[in-house]
Amino acid sequence: MYILFENLTQKQTNICVLVLTSSGVLHRITKNKKSWDVWVDESHYDRALVSMELYFKENRTVRLDFDEDNVELTRDMVISGFIISIMLLLCYILVQNAGDTKEVVNRFGASAVKILDGEYYRSVTALMLHKDEVHLAGNMTGLFIFGTALCSVTGWGVGWLMILFSGIAGNLVNAYMYESAHVSIGASTAVFGAIGILAGYQGFKNKRTPGKMKTVWVPMACGLALLGLLGSGAGDIKVDIMAHLFGFFCGALIGGIYGLFIKNPLAKIFQWLSVASMVAIVFFSWSAG
Repeated sequence: MYILFENLTQKQTNICVLVLTSSGVLHRITKNKKSWDVWVDESHYDRALVSMELYFKENRTVRLDFDEDNVELTRDMVISGFIISIMLLLCYILVQNAGDTKEVVNRFGASAVKILDGEYYRSVTALMLHKDEVHLAGNMTGLFIFGTALCSVTGWGVGWLMILFSGIAGNLVNAYMYESAHVSIGASTAVFGAIGILAGYQGFKNKRTPGKMKTVWVPMACGLALLGLLGSGAGDIKVDIMAHLFGFFCGALIGGIYGLFIKNPLAKIFQWLSVASMVAIVFFSWSAG
């Protein structure tokens, strides 16, 4: 069977049942934790779409309600964004007070040569190092905006773990591409990883619905446009555009996989396990240096 609508409220589900039943379309309703999905047989999919479109045409306000994704930005998600931003700020303060900041960068920055020599922890620690206050503020803002947006879809733990993985993967790919004395620092790779995850999720989740296959490329194109707009820098700011690009594409892959196989935010236990995994990865990475 094909999924016709997903993540519906009970009111939306009742409308679907009423319209499909009156049109003689066989359907099935499945209940998730907080929402409902409507499924129809492959042979009835087109007729179901036509029936719903006719109903939406006569009831435009209902159509707007169906078009909105049932995502919610909760207090926990906003708090998690503040915590991540504060952690970056504290790390910056500690590095500045350590004395020789260049030595810290040499020891924990994403050096391509050192990463290829097996010091993979640098792909993690480099995300928490910043050149100056402007660099830090930009990444804190970017992570808060795009991170909390992602968490509204995936949950406050899984979302941040996915962002961390996209930043790590972006730094690793960047190192393998340079294979030279290139050093990268900053959370911007993870910021663009978050943008990529959102684009990949929005694009590839549509593959579950045959009628939306043609719209898969749209979120990816928007994400790339945003990458070009935010990732090129301005003035005399030195920007590692390749790290941004790799962070975006690694994030798009992660978001695409999530969008293809996971329909609803995972349970709270998985959110806490994701947070524990993040803490462990960060702790052992700094300890390895």
